[in-house]
Amino acid sequence: MGKVIKQNTGSSNILEKHENKLKGLGYKFTKPRRIIMRALSEGSKLLDADSIYMLAKSYDPKIGIATVYRTLELLTRLNLICRIILGSEKSYYMLSKDCRKETSIYMICDNCKRIIANNKCLNSSIKIRLRDDAEENILKNCKIKIDNYQVFFTGLCDKCSK
Repeated sequence: MGKVIKQNTGSSNILEKHENKLKGLGYKFTKPRRIIMRALSEGSKLLDADSIYMLAKSYDPKIGIATVYRTLELLTRLNLICRIILGSEKSYYMLSKDCRKETSIYMICDNCKRIIANNKCLNSSIKIRLRDDAEENILKNCKIKIDNYQVFFTGLCDKCSK
């Protein structure tokens, strides 16, 4: 028997909204989909498919890796989760209210490979007006409308730089 999945009210509300979106699009909110969504809502903000699989497997040992990959692909296609491809060309996933409007700042540690996502210090170090100015300038000069973008750094995290 799998682990009982505890959830806080914040993740419960997010899951309920995503369940309603999924059903509204004509899909069932199956047990594997629920488990994967919960893993994403309870884990760190950014997880790769293997980490999601390990979390899902801890909830339900019967879940297969192929089910996880198929579910991640479906949820990404339906914009219920965001797929982020960082410099390593590895895909990472996260829950989002609106993937098209998700702007994220990431840092990957060159030593331990830890991913730091949307860190308050990194966010405040990047000028807030960058998004508005960048979108406006690109639309004006290039005639391209930007929905989202990522800022990506590499270096040493706080633990490895000591």
